[in-house]
Amino acid sequence: MESQKLLQESGKRIVISPTSSRFILLFISALHLLALALLFFIDLNVYLLLILAAMIMLNLYQALLYINSIHHCLSLLPGELMYCRIKGGSWQQVDVIESFVTNRLIVLRLKTLRHSKLQSFVYAFDSLNEYSFRQLRLHLNHYCAES
Repeated sequence: MESQKLLQESGKRIVISPTSSRFILLFISALHLLALALLFFIDLNVYLLLILAAMIMLNLYQALLYINSIHHCLSLLPGELMYCRIKGGSWQQVDVIESFVTNRLIVLRLKTLRHSKLQSFVYAFDSLNEYSFRQLRLHLNHYCAES
């Protein structure tokens, strides 16, 4: 896992490249299995139940494809703005609009300063190494709380 690197052009910025989280994948899969199990208790036509089951499985498939297709990096330096690069594009300055930070989960809502585009990212404890997860938590709790 290459979660921490140094950007040559930016000095000692920490670059965070998350991997897919097994925790989030397990959580989404469990919710879909629960929805399938609830279909057994619904009194509907068999064909409607099969259509609902197929829709749930299709939604699970699309969710897994979406989670595995997102590739992005965050770059941060304490006391400065964060940068984000999505799918190998250029680095863009981002402003943290909202953040939810716990010991096991980080949810970020970012806005690019150039295009005012909104992005949302969810990081579980297993998608980053310990150092990167800790640095991101510290940055969000300390520096983003001040602004």
